[in-house]
Amino acid sequence: MYWLPRALKLMLGLLFATLLLVAAGSAIYVYLALPVTSGRLTMSGLRADVQIERDTHGIPTIRASSEEDAWFALGFVHAQDRLWQLDTHRRIGAGRLAEAFGTSAVESDRFLRVLGVRRRAEQQWEQASPAVRKMLTAYAAGINAHLRRHLQARPPEFLILGVQPEEWTPVDSIAWSTMMAWDLGGNWKSELLRMRLSMQMPVDRIQQLLPPYPGEKPLATANFGALYRQLGLGGDTAVPPKREVARANLPWVADTGVEGIGSNNWVVAGSRTVSGKPLLANDPHLRLSAPALWYLVRMETPGWKVAGATMPGLPVVVLGQNEHIAWGFTNTGPDVQDLYLERIDPSDARRYETPGGWASFETT
Repeated sequence: MYWLPRALKLMLGLLFATLLLVAAGSAIYVYLALPVTSGRLTMSGLRADVQIERDTHGIPTIRASSEEDAWFALGFVHAQDRLWQLDTHRRIGAGRLAEAFGTSAVESDRFLRVLGVRRRAEQQWEQASPAVRKMLTAYAAGINAHLRRHLQARPPEFLILGVQPEEWTPVDSIAWSTMMAWDLGGNWKSELLRMRLSMQMPVDRIQQLLPPYPGEKPLATANFGALYRQLGLGGDTAVPPKREVARANLPWVADTGVEGIGSNNWVVAGSRTVSGKPLLANDPHLRLSAPALWYLVRMETPGWKVAGATMPGLPVVVLGQNEHIAWGFTNTGPDVQDLYLERIDPSDARRYETPGGWASFETT
């Protein structure tokens, strides 16, 4: 029976050694995965030296001798701190979520590709001004400089899902800006609500419930009540239930009520402040997430100084201030989307109805 204690000791020794190896490997991984925030890094693409200092909260201050180098450095710190967020933003804009998240994301990818976000972004890039091209190119180069030479270990999200980060392109930035506009412009629910109301009351009464902006003239619209009855949705007088709206080729409709969300901003005049200067406050009311959508930064060049909130994927201080002014954004439900009821020719599925008659689908 003397072999039992020795066996137990051997097992405990092996277990202890394994734990030490796991702890050492984890420590090495954490060390390699965390961004380098001190010392000097050498990289191609910069026109001159750039200084990046981080305060006690980790917020970087970028000092560069040119705008291009400042945008390059912003892309670099975005990639250092928010690489997985950048990759997710890129996948959303391109409709490539299923590659990382599996079959559950296929429907989202299909919808995003039907919207044509990536295709439209490519068209916008072809038409972009030289100034915009310079800014987006420098920003993308900063992200890719981190990926090519300074990414020592992939963030854990990449390891868990078994995916590799890809290089960033200016088109990715344009696509993400489009997705932010889509996310903040959900007035299609109000469009459906107006359509339902039009089946029960005239336009002037609807305007009392859902008034347009001052001076805005409502667009001439079809008789939706008659159209619904023609499509066989709802009956002669009843407002169609939500499930029947979903049947009208709108499978992503979940709720057509007015959303209880919004944004706030206000300004205090200089006549009411101790300093004599106006104060701007801004609450954009975006949902909480981890990491946050915002990334705080300070940027300085010989031509300007700016500080505020950026978004990983965009080389823009969205909310912030410079040496002269401060700015913010609110989202007050503008009319930026239109919905269409499409009717397919019952006798020929290759045609759809237009105000001028039946037309054939164009395919590529």
